[in-house]
Amino acid sequence: MAAVAPFAFVSAAAAEDFGDFSLTTLQTLTTTYAGRNSGTAAFDGAADWMVERFEAAGLTVSRQAFTTRRGLSSQNVITSIAGTSADFILVGAHFDTAAQRSSYTGPPLQGVDDNGSGASVLTELAAHMSGLELETGLVFNAFGAEESGLEGSRYYRNSLTAAEIANLKGMINIDSLITGDFMYAHADVNYLTDPSLKSYWTRIHEIAVELGYDLRSNPGLNASYPIDTGCCSDADSFSDLNIPILWLESTNWEIGALDGYDQTTNPGIPGGASWHNPAIDNWAVLEAAFGPDRIPDRLEAYSLLLTRLLIEITGADVLATAASGGEAAYRTADHLVRGRTGFEASVDRMTLSILDAPREIGAFTLSVGVEGSVAPSGGFDDRLDLDGTRSGRAYVHGDFQFDPLFNIGGDLQFARSRDDIGAGGDLSSSMVSMGANLVYGSGISPWAVASVSASLGSLSGTRAFHMTSGLGATLLDQRFDYETDAQIYGARLMGGHDFAFGDIAIGPVLGLDYAHYRIGGYSESSALRTALSIEAQTFDSLETTVGVRLRGSFALAEALVLSPYGSVAYVHEFSDGMPEDVVVSAMADGTARRVSFAGADDSYGRAQLGAALGLGDGVATFIQLDSRIGHDDGAETGVTAGLGLTF
Repeated sequence: MAAVAPFAFVSAAAAEDFGDFSLTTLQTLTTTYAGRNSGTAAFDGAADWMVERFEAAGLTVSRQAFTTRRGLSSQNVITSIAGTSADFILVGAHFDTAAQRSSYTGPPLQGVDDNGSGASVLTELAAHMSGLELETGLVFNAFGAEESGLEGSRYYRNSLTAAEIANLKGMINIDSLITGDFMYAHADVNYLTDPSLKSYWTRIHEIAVELGYDLRSNPGLNASYPIDTGCCSDADSFSDLNIPILWLESTNWEIGALDGYDQTTNPGIPGGASWHNPAIDNWAVLEAAFGPDRIPDRLEAYSLLLTRLLIEITGADVLATAASGGEAAYRTADHLVRGRTGFEASVDRMTLSILDAPREIGAFTLSVGVEGSVAPSGGFDDRLDLDGTRSGRAYVHGDFQFDPLFNIGGDLQFARSRDDIGAGGDLSSSMVSMGANLVYGSGISPWAVASVSASLGSLSGTRAFHMTSGLGATLLDQRFDYETDAQIYGARLMGGHDFAFGDIAIGPVLGLDYAHYRIGGYSESSALRTALSIEAQTFDSLETTVGVRLRGSFALAEALVLSPYGSVAYVHEFSDGMPEDVVVSAMADGTARRVSFAGADDSYGRAQLGAALGLGDGVATFIQLDSRIGHDDGAETGVTAGLGLTF
């Protein structure tokens, strides 16, 4: 059972849209470091630039130096993001350009298409994935010396230990994304003997359909290149491994020799290809042929498609949705606790009225009423992420005074509550609560209240799941509906001694409150891979309260009676008070993951200030302000008002 840290979302100070980061990489890589074939100063500068771009994403970079077969210095530039396991996926793109003949005297090869485009997207993928929690790690490798025979990727492949090879779970290669008429994603030929190795191919094409991109695959018109397979770049260095391999490129497999080397029918590209040609593979010609939007649009498309693929195959989306589900579960528990607090507050107001105006012996009193509460945005901290809460409550109370000091009563309440949650989520409940209580006391005297209660009801809501990348771009913005049931069982014992000062009574209060909560398990109603099933939660609260309470009663004009009241108390939680964790399972894989919460605050203050106004003939209204002091989950400051009738 995997453990997941809750609320693990990534934010960025300045969000970048898809394609922006890679466009910045590409502009410098191709113009400042044109002619960057191995063994040149331009190559060394390009390697420094790749390091700088990875480091701009907050990543640690290493260099793997090697010497080519021709004795030229070269290097791979590597960065990685660890996962929760030792497994990793390799994402690669070469950043060198082809060497030019010694007789060539024109401007150096910029290599915008081959392969500044792929190398630039590589830096953006690393930046988007930076800071995300992964189950399967990532290695981003900017290969050198691809143009001299895949030498950088082969050197890296041969440097891997047996254990590292066993942990390598897939390879993605990105090469030449601009000139071609169409965008392509291919599988490796190894899928022909093991169809399961086509999994990356299958998923990226599904993502492309979802996002509305025309992503194609080798149609297999040339018998030397089987359908849906790619070739002839750094991924070949890993074809001997039994792993999924994905080839990304832009070309046109339906023209020329039907082998992908003829890239385009655009008349602005002489000969239909820009490979290794400094007169064509440069900004001026490509923009003239395809327009100024072609390069940024392709960078955006590949960056978005591949980032979406990476968050899935690394499990980043599943870990993030699990954390989001944990947050929703924590809010649900808090919602239930607040519902019981509302029930208790309503019973306490009725108890207070009994102590303020003792019943006649043998009298049965019936009261009915309605109440409404609201807690505005800002009353909660970021963990709960609530934009505001509101609830309505209808109650029936009956009590019987069977001797001068003892009153026995019962309560029946129906409550509807709703929390508005950030990013468009919500949580609602409908609860029926029943309680019985015994009140000891009469007027200004020692007093005590003992009560038991039970609440049954339903919960429903919408979980808003918003996942952002390391660059602040939106990766996923989804909504999930759910519903379940809930039960609360509780018992309370409170007492104190009131001292009279004219029309005011003040005195100490001591209380002990136990509650058992259960929230039923549920599955969210969605077929998305990030939809969750959440196991049932049970938790207990056992808290003691020590404080001071004030109350008074003042006769006003005619039949009006004003009864102000207030209290300040220190609360200490002996039990959990809130869940410690919850187990969630994503539809993507069904794996149970345990989301643990920060420990609930077990010591804080509680304050209350209110006033009831008796209007005569058994009609009364009230308003009450409640707040918490020094609680980790915020003050939850709210106001409650109501109207009641007593018969």
